[in-house]
Order: sequence, then C-alpha cells, then structure tokens
Amino acid sequence: MKTFLNMLLLFALTSNAFASVPLAPRAGVGGKVDMFGCMQTNDYYIANFAVYPTSQMKDKKTAASIAGLCEDLPYLGAAQITIDLLDRDVRRKPVWVKVFDSKKNVIAETAPKIEKQAVISLPVNFQNQGKYDVVLYVEDDDLHTKPEMSALHIPLVVAMTVAGEPESAGGFLKVALIVVVFAFGIGFLVNRQLKPKDV
Repeated sequence: MKTFLNMLLLFALTSNAFASVPLAPRAGVGGKVDMFGCMQTNDYYIANFAVYPTSQMKDKKTAASIAGLCEDLPYLGAAQITIDLLDRDVRRKPVWVKVFDSKKNVIAETAPKIEKQAVISLPVNFQNQGKYDVVLYVEDDDLHTKPEMSALHIPLVVAMTVAGEPESAGGFLKVALIVVVFAFGIGFLVNRQLKPKDV
C-alpha cells in the first residue's frame, strides 16, 4: 500500500510539472533535438524556446509543415521567437525580451508586460549570419536581484553552417557503439565462464 501511495504521489507531481510543457520536439541545423521542446534554464528560471523561420513560410501549407527550431536557425530574414514561461509565479510578474546581435546591439525587443497566457512572442528580422543572444528579463521583487542579473540568456546561431555530421546522429552512433562493445564483452565473459574446465 505504501508503494502504491508513493507511485501515486510521484505521478501527481510529474503531471503537474509538465502540465504546461509543450512536448513538440525542436531541431536545428546542428542536429540538436530536444523531445521536450527546447528547455532553457538558469539558476532562477525555466522556459521553453522556439524560433520559426517565417521567411520560409510562403503559404499556409508551408507554415504548417515548418516545426519550431531550437538554438540553430539556418535561414536569414524574418522569424518569430516564442518563449513559454514554465515558472508559474513568473506569469504574475512583468517580463520582457531583448534580442542582441554579436556586437551587443538590440535588434528586437518587447515592452515589460505581465503575460497571463505565459507565452512571449516577438518578430525578428535577422539580416546577418552569426551568434545572437535572446534574453528574457523578469521584474522579480521576490529575488531582490536586478533583472539584468537574473536574466535567462538563450543562445541562437543564425545562418551558419555546421561542419561534420549532425550532433544527434553522432551522439546516437557513439551510444550504439558503446552498447555493442559492451554486449560483445559480456557475451565473451559468459561464454568463457560456461565452458567446461579441464581437470
């Protein structure tokens, strides 16, 4: 009975924690795929990030087929950034987003606002390839910390090719190779132990 109650409590906690987490996978040009979306965290906040290349959405059919990307955007031009606020208390506090280029210039931003729907969305026009910094700020009086200190920084690489094989494929091949070598090693040891020994 105690085990059943513990399992029930664990289920309740996990279902509550993932209640607002969109479970759509995100992928980028580097092959990074996150099945829980694109979780971004720091010591203070957790959010789910997505960037949609609206410059590639020529019609409704194309728009429906383009999935949200994570930290790699392979296209220049118009894009839509969305951030899902996963901390419930943050939904009652003013939040805003700034997008910085590699020279620390602000290329897009939102005004501070309480986002009751827990989603911040902003259009960005990426005109140059490079590394960008998407920064989520929260006016959080409970922390007694300036928003600049507790800000959540989300790296974004735009229109830069990645040499070599995709990260996800390389990671999968490494894990598969380790499993195969381990299985052969165990098989060899078991076979050796089962052989009859000469007396």
